[in-house]
Amino acid sequence: MPDKIREVILKLQDLRKSKVLLYFLSDRRSTVPIPGMNTVLAGEPQLIIYDHLRSMGRVPNLDLVIHTRGGSLDAVWPLVAICREMSEHFSVLVPMAAHSGGTLLCLGAEEVLMGTGASLSPIDPTTTNPFNPLDKRGVPKGISVEDVISYFKLARDETKGTGIHDEKYILEIFKQLSSSVDPLALGNVNRVHSQIRLLAEKLLNSHPSKFNGKEHIQKIIKVLTEELYSHSHQIGVAEAIELFGDKFIKRPNSEVEQALWDVFECCATAFKLRETFNVKEWIGTDTQKTLEIVGAILFSENLIHAFTSKLTIRQLPELPPQVQIQIPPGQQMPLIPGLPTKINIEPIEEGWYTSSEEKIYGTV
Repeated sequence: MPDKIREVILKLQDLRKSKVLLYFLSDRRSTVPIPGMNTVLAGEPQLIIYDHLRSMGRVPNLDLVIHTRGGSLDAVWPLVAICREMSEHFSVLVPMAAHSGGTLLCLGAEEVLMGTGASLSPIDPTTTNPFNPLDKRGVPKGISVEDVISYFKLARDETKGTGIHDEKYILEIFKQLSSSVDPLALGNVNRVHSQIRLLAEKLLNSHPSKFNGKEHIQKIIKVLTEELYSHSHQIGVAEAIELFGDKFIKRPNSEVEQALWDVFECCATAFKLRETFNVKEWIGTDTQKTLEIVGAILFSENLIHAFTSKLTIRQLPELPPQVQIQIPPGQQMPLIPGLPTKINIEPIEEGWYTSSEEKIYGTV
């Protein structure tokens, strides 16, 4: 198979007079959650990213092409720091989405190029820890940091008919909240809220000349953490320029935009982003199959790594409560025509591995 991704990356490098590192995290939809099919920013590939940067050497211009719907806050600062350390000028290029943690990552660049269809998002995170309320499966629910903050804003908002300002009543409101949410979970929300603002400020202040003073930086942080109200709000290029200014957010010229989109299209095709993975259609009448997935790639002109997952997918019949079937030991219950089935997923292995383009384009 032709080396498509390498070809379009080299073209982008030539147009930008830069070295390009592609970090693409799949956001493919599936009919049931499949571990490894939707991937997020994490700390695990930090050493691998360093391998890519070392293979380039310290360069005048480094372009990080990113596609992500978010991920760990702790993954952002190390990635920005090493990219800035290994280049004289660090840019982030966004062909489609750099959301949540991806937007935070953009704040550390000296410029961000956004294609016509590109978007950023708010950086108000959702926290999950063992002290959060549990769902029906016994799994901790995520708590939106801004939901907690908005709860207290609502209590104080006179326009909503509340307008509570007496601190003893605010204390009662806090007691009501802590009676349904563990105080340690609320403490974690407060810590994350402080962390996100501190990290955003630190990243923006690493290149203050791109903004119109400290007030402008504080406005950006306030908008991204408090004033967009929906974590799924997408900040297009025009809105981003209005918020950040055109010294920081830039539109690529037509040639660069086309090359950037070609990089995205190669990945979108490889990861089949326009197709929903239908697990029951894929498994058919089999009771068990092995699924191998490529969920993310790191690609530069010298190296290629892929995050791959190997899973056992089992299809089991859902028997009515009054029905019992004797199954010989060691054998799986067969599918029974007319009965609905449920899917059971068992991870076998996952991790970042040196890969080939053939592996990436072999994604199911």
